[in-house]
Amino acid sequence: MTGWNRAIEIMCVEMKAKKILLISHSCQTANEGQQRAQALGSIPDIDLTVLTPDRWNEYGQWRTPEVPLGQSYSFEVGRVRLPWTGPAQWYLHHYPKLASTLRRLKPDIIDLWEEPWGLVSAHTCWLRGRLLPATKVLVETEANINRTHPFPFSNFREYSMNSAHYAVCRQTEGVKVLRERGYHGPVEVIGNAVDDEIFRRMDGDACKRKLGLSGFVAGYVGRMVEEKGLIDILNAAKYCPEDISFLFVGSGPLQPVLEKRFAECGLAERVRFMPARAMRDLPEVINAMDVLLLVSRTTVTWKEQFGRVIIEAHACGRPVLGSSSGAIPEVIDQGGIVVPERDAAGIANALRRLKDAPRLCMELGNIGLLQVKRKYTWKRVAEQFADVYRKMHCEYACC
Repeated sequence: MTGWNRAIEIMCVEMKAKKILLISHSCQTANEGQQRAQALGSIPDIDLTVLTPDRWNEYGQWRTPEVPLGQSYSFEVGRVRLPWTGPAQWYLHHYPKLASTLRRLKPDIIDLWEEPWGLVSAHTCWLRGRLLPATKVLVETEANINRTHPFPFSNFREYSMNSAHYAVCRQTEGVKVLRERGYHGPVEVIGNAVDDEIFRRMDGDACKRKLGLSGFVAGYVGRMVEEKGLIDILNAAKYCPEDISFLFVGSGPLQPVLEKRFAECGLAERVRFMPARAMRDLPEVINAMDVLLLVSRTTVTWKEQFGRVIIEAHACGRPVLGSSSGAIPEVIDQGGIVVPERDAAGIANALRRLKDAPRLCMELGNIGLLQVKRKYTWKRVAEQFADVYRKMHCEYACC
């Protein structure tokens, strides 16, 4: 690169604020999307506006937007059509007044924090092409399986990806899927994030005493469904010494099955079930664990796309024992142990190893904590997105 080209690149990066429109149903809530928006809006050269729906159906529960506190960005609630359509779930939702919003805001970049096969993505790309042809589009996707979507979602996906100037995936498998589907543009991997002010290392023994736990505790947090490999944990428990106990936190259709089978195996005294906890109460529970378990099973239509609970455990300084499903090994990285899917004996062997080596548990937890600070805080994730915006804006401004 010549000195002149380098000077142009620096000038582009240091330009004044880039106007970003982030379209995201996740930004309805303070504990998820709004944290990313807050961190993004705090970056000096980012002028951020968030558009989120006025109503949303999250796994059967209707919700409305929470009002952001101390926001560093503009927050707009848009009326949506078709926020829930049965078998099509929320993938037909869209904003009927989006055209006027785009004309008013005139963003430099539209960040679609929605899947590309949703109508909202295709509709936004269609309007952008007719109203703001100079505006760039960033498409985000969690997908890590190359699935063929039925009509019209396959058409939405193709149109959105053909319109995209940049793409972001949550894991490296997603990049492979995009390439297989014919996307040839620039793409980067940016993971999910954890609130490291809430999730932090605490006195594990004190947390155990408060929750009535003792000994070596292996725990799971999340939905109690078959694909999370919870039956493999049950089967592993049969091979574990009596001083290893198990904690399940959450709810789901598999819970009564697990409770019954633990009892049938004579293991009822070594397992405890707790209801789902609010996010602010989770760190105490995770700190009461010696190791967090996420041993998901891949199915034809699903595999673990990230595993946010992994970085929540790492932020608490706890190691993670995970399976080889999807993004689990990538997110655990050096902060735990990975075993093959459906390998109950492998889970049991790893648990015995960790129980017998407290120093190893501490070292793996420390590594996980460092990984969170390096890649998975909201501040770091926002900085990564800001770098992508700068690249996109520079390409436009320097053309």
